[in-house]
Amino acid sequence: MKEKIKQGGIIAVVVIGLLVVLYGISWIVTCGIIKLITMCFGWKFSWAIATGIWLIICILKSIFSVTVKKD
Repeated sequence: MKEKIKQGGIIAVVVIGLLVVLYGISWIVTCGIIKLITMCFGWKFSWAIATGIWLIICILKSIFSVTVKKD
């Protein structure tokens, strides 16, 4: 029984770690694209605004996720 709990805990830590890494990569890419856009237009770049835009994108992706049902 203890081995199952230990194995489940290890799997949970790995999954959480993987999610953190993937969200981190997503954040870096999104902020990088926003920085490039602001450089092109000569606007001032802000990490806070870029992070806010990234959070809005993540929320909208979770709300409007497309599911395809095959009969």
